[in-house]
Amino acid sequence: MELIFGGAYQGKTQYAAEKYDLKDEEIFTCAGRTLDNAARCICHLEHFAKACMDEGLDAREEFERQAPAAVCLITDDISCGIVPLDDKERAWREASGRLLSFLAKRADTVTRIFCGLPLEVKP
Repeated sequence: MELIFGGAYQGKTQYAAEKYDLKDEEIFTCAGRTLDNAARCICHLEHFAKACMDEGLDAREEFERQAPAAVCLITDDISCGIVPLDDKERAWREASGRLLSFLAKRADTVTRIFCGLPLEVKP
């Protein structure tokens, strides 16, 4: 499995679609804490982390429980930039960072996308 991360609108999904020859219907976009186990690619895991946090669940445990078999996982890196003033926003940032660390350890490859360019962080 490959973990792909980077800032918003940096070309993460396009990179994955080209690399893995993904069709639109094979890409699942997180909007809550339920993952699509049939999807080849799962994107916006930061929303999954927020939904888990909002329900008092640990995103890492919930990810393990659902155990998706996707070839790639995509997330916006929300850990950079100005630290939010709002407690809940800071908690989301932390939950997302912990999920990213958890997934990076399990991934075969970790790639950061910046300005559309891939940088392999974990070969």
